[in-house]
Amino acid sequence: MISVEKALQIVLDNTPVLDKVKIPILEARSMALAEDIISSDDIPSFDMAMVDGIAVRNDDVAKASPTSPVTLKLDGEVKVGYPWSEIMQSGHALKIASGAPLPEGADTIILSEHAVRESAGKVKIYKGEKPGDNIFIKGSDIAAGSVVLSKGKALTGTDIGVLAAIGKQEALCYRRPKVSFFASGNDLIPHDQPLQDGKIRAGNCCVMQSQLADYGAEPINLGIIGADSDEIKASIEKAVCSDMFITSVGSSLEDFDFIKGILQRAGMDMKFWKVAIRPGKPLIFGTYNGIPVFGLPGNFLSSMVILEEFVRPAILKMQGKRDIRRVEVVAKLEKDVRGGGGMTHFIRAEVRLNDDGFLANPAGSRTTPSVMPFCTANGFIVIPQDINYMNAGEMARVQIISEPANSL
Repeated sequence: MISVEKALQIVLDNTPVLDKVKIPILEARSMALAEDIISSDDIPSFDMAMVDGIAVRNDDVAKASPTSPVTLKLDGEVKVGYPWSEIMQSGHALKIASGAPLPEGADTIILSEHAVRESAGKVKIYKGEKPGDNIFIKGSDIAAGSVVLSKGKALTGTDIGVLAAIGKQEALCYRRPKVSFFASGNDLIPHDQPLQDGKIRAGNCCVMQSQLADYGAEPINLGIIGADSDEIKASIEKAVCSDMFITSVGSSLEDFDFIKGILQRAGMDMKFWKVAIRPGKPLIFGTYNGIPVFGLPGNFLSSMVILEEFVRPAILKMQGKRDIRRVEVVAKLEKDVRGGGGMTHFIRAEVRLNDDGFLANPAGSRTTPSVMPFCTANGFIVIPQDINYMNAGEMARVQIISEPANSL
């Protein structure tokens, strides 16, 4: 049995980064860039007025004051989207709208409240400004030739806007992995069927499909397979055409031995199958022709922990993403928690944030595979292998799996 850290390293060492594809920018959200993005343009591409005001040459207004205003000839108005066609001369001024291009010759914009229009052709300036005031200088946001977004960056909606601003129609990204999965067990029925004695609905399949999609993968649900070895072999043959294959195994060690044997006979190179983690100790991991293969516990809680701690980092690595681990914080425990047994424990918790910091309240039972506590749990309290017990009020590592709530 190996540690969580060692197991994760083995998983990552045997997980390839996928090939690169050109993606239209509007379809690339959350995908990781496979190259640095370099702008070929200055942004803004012209000196731009940041306020409504009067465009002037600074030398003309440097000494303007409320008691000694300066009168300039007003030549007209510069509107948004329409550059002024002439060079502005000394002693002249132009009314200008916010967002309009600064006319050549001007280097300052006077705020409207510091100017009074005397007639159709004259304006009086009562206060000067420094050169460059109220102007968005060409290239001051993005300079041509500069790196705008770095390789490995997972694109956000804002990043898509930046790509559009510099004229990119496509982005070179690492493609999304196709992940096939099935659940095995004679006690399972599809989630849309009536309950039967001794049977349970395969909610894990729905969880897995949703979580894999959240991680950026393209899930391929192969359904529920009974304990028929030929049927399982056929499903494995389908699954290994994907980039990753996951099977949700029954909860007993016999179930794991059965699936493990089938996978090995099919050609899987077994890397490990027990990890010092609770819940989730029986975990199969290996490769088949370079494809990562996971065998997850059928227990709902165990499956969620393994998905988060091992499958998610592998899927993110496949996509070339830089940040593959969940954010961890230090939180005050609101109840006592138990560890021990030489295991790293992951205890689901409700994580909240108040003025004093993070609070973590253990959610649900550790001994039953309850589903409902996951509706409120948004983190895992992490109890290291060498700690047997932590008291309420102590500070613990907490892994954030969704947004913490604010305490009122």
